[in-house]
Amino acid sequence: MKDHTRSQTALAAHPTIRKYLTRQAPMYERWPLTGRFDPGAVRAVVVIPALAERGLLFETLASLGASSTKAQSGTLVICVINNHAAGLSSAEDIEDNQETLREFSGYMGEGRYSPMMLAVVDASSDDRALPAGEGVGLARKIGLDHGLRVLASTGRLQAPLVCLDADSPPASGYLDAVLAFYEDKAGWAGYAAYMHRFPEAIQEREAIIAYEIYMRYHEIGLRHAGSPYAYPALGSIISCTAKAYAACGGMNRRCAGEDFYFMQQLAKTGTMDAVPCALVYPSGRVSCRTPFGTGRSVRAFECPTALDVPLYHPGCYELLGKFFSLVRENGEVNGIRLLEFSGNLHPELGEYLHGRGFVQAWEGLRQRYRDPSQRLHQFHVWFDGLRTIQFIHRLRESALPDLTTREALHALTDWLPEEMLWFADMPGEAVLDALRRTGLRRHGPRVCPVPDYCPDVFLRLPVTS
Repeated sequence: MKDHTRSQTALAAHPTIRKYLTRQAPMYERWPLTGRFDPGAVRAVVVIPALAERGLLFETLASLGASSTKAQSGTLVICVINNHAAGLSSAEDIEDNQETLREFSGYMGEGRYSPMMLAVVDASSDDRALPAGEGVGLARKIGLDHGLRVLASTGRLQAPLVCLDADSPPASGYLDAVLAFYEDKAGWAGYAAYMHRFPEAIQEREAIIAYEIYMRYHEIGLRHAGSPYAYPALGSIISCTAKAYAACGGMNRRCAGEDFYFMQQLAKTGTMDAVPCALVYPSGRVSCRTPFGTGRSVRAFECPTALDVPLYHPGCYELLGKFFSLVRENGEVNGIRLLEFSGNLHPELGEYLHGRGFVQAWEGLRQRYRDPSQRLHQFHVWFDGLRTIQFIHRLRESALPDLTTREALHALTDWLPEEMLWFADMPGEAVLDALRRTGLRRHGPRVCPVPDYCPDVFLRLPVTS
């Protein structure tokens, strides 16, 4: 009765969550959650979509077990076993999923992976397969929506909903790190550190090295420019509070890029921060399951080495930084003048903003948001991660064409610590290792003494001033 009263009070105070749950009710009926667990004991929910990944899924579940007993005992893991109907998914994928469901049912019955709590959603069988045109976005959404309902049922709206992938096992202490991040009640959304696992084949190895260099290069460039969207877009590293999940409209249903758009919405409605001591090892395998992403990039790799792959011109980020500074320093200037100033920075910037209706949008922001910090935040809501990448693509097609990784990284050294000034002359794998160290520092422990759950990889980082 006490938990029920708490739930009703929480939902009454948060009509957004109540409306969201009501709107998603048909989804709960079509894809019900199966599992025996005590909602009152749930302090975090981990959602793992799986498509024909029987061996990998159970490896990832075992990796979650390398956290403290306390963290495990408060964690509910929801696995969404999904595929399309026969004819749209291969018979082999469907059979793999059906075997996974049978094994999972047995593991739940025998208490395997205890003290974690396990639950499963069957989105594989004939009457529950995903509709044509749907994919990983819907699979994530099903699990996360169920997780939201569980947390809301006990009023734990500050508790985390965590995204993982079946082929992306976390490092030891992962659950402890995530729970610690949200326990201070200040967290909204976060992302874990990541390091792709290398395939054995040389060509595929170079491909994943190139892809991760691109991801880290792009993140560093956006951070140098002052963009609030400077984080890696990977589905297996995202987490957010239950409250944040509902506030941003929940997970989208895209077949690919669902992680990019979800993180963008979380950044627009709050903050997206690095989770200290949390690390995930995504797969670097070949895949054609989505129109783009890690697997597709690995498959499409055709360059001699990772350092021959094209990257965005560093000038794109320099121009973005100047534009963001211009907006920040001229918050009271009208839209026509600000558009003129922007065109003086670069004609392509002026034309891009004009084509997107910048003057009208800016005047609306000036009228609605008198506080400069609120106005600047809303500007970045308008000039979001998608508009940012669209503008970079415009520049690459006209004024600032791509450079090879080797060429681009020589410019990048100006944005990095002095110890890495000449890292662009290293082989591809050494370059990636240097970039990884830079990224890992953002996730290093922030308290002293260092938590005992912190993975060794963070403790081995060189000390810098």
